[in-house]
Amino acid sequence: MTSHDHSTPSAVAVDFDHTSFAVRDAMSWARRLRRELGATPVIGETLEEFRYLLFYVGTHHEGSRVELLEPNGPGFLSRFLDRHGEGAHHVTFTVPDLREAVRQARSIGATVVGEDYEHPAWREAFLLPDARLRVVVQLAQTDRSYPSTEELLTSRERDVTSLPSTGSATDSDWWTPVWSTPAGPAVALGPTHLSTTDPEFGRNLFASVLDADVTEHDDELLFTWPSGALRVRTAERAGITGVSVEDKSVEGLTIGSVPLGRPGHRG
Repeated sequence: MTSHDHSTPSAVAVDFDHTSFAVRDAMSWARRLRRELGATPVIGETLEEFRYLLFYVGTHHEGSRVELLEPNGPGFLSRFLDRHGEGAHHVTFTVPDLREAVRQARSIGATVVGEDYEHPAWREAFLLPDARLRVVVQLAQTDRSYPSTEELLTSRERDVTSLPSTGSATDSDWWTPVWSTPAGPAVALGPTHLSTTDPEFGRNLFASVLDADVTEHDDELLFTWPSGALRVRTAERAGITGVSVEDKSVEGLTIGSVPLGRPGHRG
């Protein structure tokens, strides 16, 4: 996978922000990702219905971000877990102009909900999942940026006031006990793998609305942004099918139902 410059402010251009996973015990999963992949915490916060922890999984040269979501009680996330079990919940992209991105997404037939333009550090909207992708797509605009990869990998200091964060969030330190888990050797996450039943819609969304670079690989399309990539394949059933890990020694690791390693696709 091409090296990425994670010091680029996410609001400057469209970027792949993270792949998010719904889990029942975020701390347990966080410790496992730190032990087995050398994952580095970026930021975590508590909201009304859930709490989250964002990780960078990679080396100084390449990698990507993943998020763990854990429910606080009854709500959308607990309903998701009851219905689907642990696994991929959404993919998030940062955009320079959220209103324009929403307009373009609607113009290609996406259903957009949950628009919130009030908090400059994290404005957001959501594309509802349907049979074409079967995953929520979150669009976000922020006037903040993540630390450089060098900062993330060499310091445990996290200034929440300078990071992309949610307006109603509290308790930005709930996750800090994960630092006590020794980090394993750092490995780099590669593309998130996604199947679609409508390749034209996928190309319109990721290449046209979200401005990805596109490369064809056999029967797949690789959509690439500065901080991550999607490898998209046409299949009878859509959904996230795995996340590549740029290390052949990582085998048999999953986050819920989603394999990490060199994943295949559902047909």
